[in-house]
Amino acid sequence: MFALGPLAFAAPLALFGLLTLPILWRLLRATPPPPRRAIFPPLRLLKNAPDDAETPHHAPWWLILFRLLLAAIVIIALARPVWQPEPEVTNNRPLLLVMDNGWASAAAWRDMVREANYRLDQAEEAGRTAAIVFTAEDTPDAELVLGDPDTARRQLEGEDVQAWPPNRSVAAARIRQAVESGALDASMQTIWLTDGLETQGASDLAAVLDPLGPVTAILPGPGRSPLALGTPVATPNGFAVDVQRVTAELDRTVSLVATAQDGRAVARTEITLAPSVTSARAEIELPLDLRNRVSAIRIEGQTSAGGTQLTDDAWQRPRVGVIDAPSEDGQPLLSDLHYIMRAIEPFTEARRDDLDALLEGNVSALVMIDAARTDDPRVLEFVNRGGLLIRFAGPRLAARPDDMLPVQLREGGRLFGSALSWEDPQNIAPFGADSPFAGLAVPAEATISRQVLAEPGTASADRVWARLEDGTPLVTAMRQGDGWVVLFHVTAGPEWSELPLTGLFPRMLRRVTSLAQGGSATPSQSGAYVLDRALDGEGRLGNPPVSARPVPSQNWENATASALTPPGIYRIGTASAALNVLRAGDTLEALPRNLPGVTFANLEAPAERRFAGALLALALFLFAIDAIIALALAGRLPRLRLPRGGGAVAAVLLVAGLMTHAPQAQAQDADYLDSFEMEAALDLRFGYVRTGNREIDERSRAGLSGLSQQIWRRSAMEPEEPMAVNVEENELVFFPIIYWPITNDAPPLTDEAAARVNRYIQSGGLIVFDTQDADTAVSRAGAPHPGLMRVLEAIDVPPLAQVDPDHVLTKSFYLLQEFPGRVTGGAVWVEADPDGASRDGTSGVVIGSNDWASAWAVDDAGQPLYPVEGGEREREMARRFGVNLAMYALTGNYKADQVHIPALLERLGQ
Repeated sequence: MFALGPLAFAAPLALFGLLTLPILWRLLRATPPPPRRAIFPPLRLLKNAPDDAETPHHAPWWLILFRLLLAAIVIIALARPVWQPEPEVTNNRPLLLVMDNGWASAAAWRDMVREANYRLDQAEEAGRTAAIVFTAEDTPDAELVLGDPDTARRQLEGEDVQAWPPNRSVAAARIRQAVESGALDASMQTIWLTDGLETQGASDLAAVLDPLGPVTAILPGPGRSPLALGTPVATPNGFAVDVQRVTAELDRTVSLVATAQDGRAVARTEITLAPSVTSARAEIELPLDLRNRVSAIRIEGQTSAGGTQLTDDAWQRPRVGVIDAPSEDGQPLLSDLHYIMRAIEPFTEARRDDLDALLEGNVSALVMIDAARTDDPRVLEFVNRGGLLIRFAGPRLAARPDDMLPVQLREGGRLFGSALSWEDPQNIAPFGADSPFAGLAVPAEATISRQVLAEPGTASADRVWARLEDGTPLVTAMRQGDGWVVLFHVTAGPEWSELPLTGLFPRMLRRVTSLAQGGSATPSQSGAYVLDRALDGEGRLGNPPVSARPVPSQNWENATASALTPPGIYRIGTASAALNVLRAGDTLEALPRNLPGVTFANLEAPAERRFAGALLALALFLFAIDAIIALALAGRLPRLRLPRGGGAVAAVLLVAGLMTHAPQAQAQDADYLDSFEMEAALDLRFGYVRTGNREIDERSRAGLSGLSQQIWRRSAMEPEEPMAVNVEENELVFFPIIYWPITNDAPPLTDEAAARVNRYIQSGGLIVFDTQDADTAVSRAGAPHPGLMRVLEAIDVPPLAQVDPDHVLTKSFYLLQEFPGRVTGGAVWVEADPDGASRDGTSGVVIGSNDWASAWAVDDAGQPLYPVEGGEREREMARRFGVNLAMYALTGNYKADQVHIPALLERLGQ
């Protein structure tokens, strides 16, 4: 390959054909030999006749130049020019493709697959063999051999992004073994399509690839670099979560959404990562009841397992009531209540009050110390209904046990200084595998000096959760109705034991309070966590893969996402536990740039471009032009006969236009033809207001695009792709419908924009205002939407009323009574007086909060982008409402005419 800067020629010898152009010039100008003279007498009659015929001795100069240009184009095309060529592969080395297909590749996976196919096509064209290796395969023992590139292409088609990080050490071992066995050549060209993250074995992989030949690592571009969520942290007003990235060159805005078990969005927020910032904390304020409903936190717009954080029983912050004891107020810092409150406040909504107030406060667990002991029957009723009662022993319970206990107690208990006392404090025995406290380390300083004893024979193994080293029960529990009773055989303060002074005490209470969310403290017989629902590479919950294995309970704290332990929801008995890609303390680190023998490139960098095909097509077109010119000069096309001077000028202009692709000729028309007004006016389109929030604007575009596709399928309308509208700059009259998403921080309109909007409404347009907060509007406590109030303040909006069952919107195409979107239940408002409306009996505004754009939104493949509260049935009803809106905007109150009443009644079955 011969290169001239960024331009190269794959067949440079063909350029010697340019040397023949002077010879071709001479041939085109050659004059045929003159005819032999002969005397023919009758011709003397024409001797003095005027001779006005002009016969050229050679082709016109402009035609010669045109044909020389055509020949030059053909010669250059045969030289196979390439713009920005890639380095050549020497010695026809086989191709080895290494692809990171872990969770971090989800955002750039399509681009990575496209690049891999391009490399395989190159190898196939050159007749080289190829092999492909995936670093996150769930079957790492698969055979690795060189073969036809089409075989590697089929492997690529069958592979997808996995939900765990890549294990490059395993990939390195496979490659090393294949080279040693002869399945792979010792000299290869390696293309490593990497996710850009430092994970296990990156150095090992580079060390194995380096001796094989040149290694090119292709990284995703800044816009496709992975984003991940850290472990969410509960805050007094909600929760906080860290957003992490590795590429920090650009300013990036990230949208987060917290969803409930049914897929309904509970909360949303946005956070902006400034340049050079790789981690930022997003805080979401939520009431406790809503926070406890959160089952997953996701990054919108970049779905991946690492961009999803699942929650489990431990996430839900139970509301725990601590029964107050007035006698404890004398020394508050030494009281049992003080130690209880300090232990449970970090992971519960703890409230200390009397029993009446606690039961009215809808608590899910009660804590009863010895001084607050009560025989109130409402406590037993609370437990039978599914509540959790946590009791602590003391002198009163030792002297007089009651019936609300897991085991029978021996009167008098085991008190220090009694006949059954011991000389030295006792240590706590290690927790058994079938205990809810399994896996917790027992500190040596957690000693017990006094306790109440269980009656022999009543403390069965299933009721004892913790024991002392001498075998006596320390914590016992039992089912009572639908609830639990848990008894600590010591006080909650340091009077009887050192346990409240250690970190083991709050961890034990956290395990116990998980019962308040319906989880079971009794593990399965195997004592292992079993995967129930698994995350896929794009962060969606589904069935577990066949490679998943149970996780022993004692190993749970150290479990990480892998092919054997995929991220997802695990269960042990009826309790759930979430395993996420990023666990507490994990961070993202960029792939080192000093790996041996590795050259780095960017996936979004300009690729080489070949022009041979385009030049040959241009030459064919010029051949056709040459034929037309030749016919015209020969008089075969009378209507196209060119005058001598005019033909030259026309040909020169034509050639100049073809060589420059006519950028100057089209420049004057480009601004006009590509202007906003022309694009909006030439086709039927819907508009959406650009808010400045990239995520919301993209959702509006995808929503109206999906609605346009549905209208194409279901009606005679044929709307084109929607357009973004800036109400401060653009004219609005071209759009029959404008979708306007309203955010809480929406700014007020300027006078010019308000006048433009009023003019649009008065001229017959329809604006759909959508606050998109029907699911969280209750948090405003009935107050109007702040952003909507600011926007409507300058707009002349007539009095509004909710859509009644007989409104035209309910029957303009489909018969509807509800207008759902992503959520349902939000009121829909229109102009109250149809006769005084801005156009013939129809409303110029529709105001709602059901987030219709999310329900309509589809991706490039036509698949829905966002979950809908009521499932696919509700999505279908949202699409029907969108069709009704379009019909309403274009036909007005047509369906309100009495002539349609019989047909409507027939459709209603009346």
